[in-house]
Amino acid sequence: MEFPELESYFQNLTDITDRIAMMNNHFDATPDVDIPMLDEFYDDMQSHAWETTEREYYELFTSYFTFHVKTVEEIVQEAREILNPENREHVKKLVSHIKNADDWFLGLKKRRKMLRTQVA
Repeated sequence: MEFPELESYFQNLTDITDRIAMMNNHFDATPDVDIPMLDEFYDDMQSHAWETTEREYYELFTSYFTFHVKTVEEIVQEAREILNPENREHVKKLVSHIKNADDWFLGLKKRRKMLRTQVA
């Protein structure tokens, strides 16, 4: 399986996340477009067997991924502080994204640990 070059891969995710963050301070924000793009990116991310990658690549992936989740958590926190009723459904979707990302990442770490134990 071929894996993406992580810097450019996660730059695409950062671009999506930055546009989503605009919902907290911009009237031109398009979360109805951007959140589905986040879901599509996440679906692609889940299609890779990250647990099989070399250690350095996996650790870099982990760093980028955890940074992304923290960024989305900050977007949600800011949205909750602003209390814009128009964003309520978008915030719920982002909270769901965080939960799914955390669950998936926990499973990924378990799969990687199992693979490493079998090899050793």
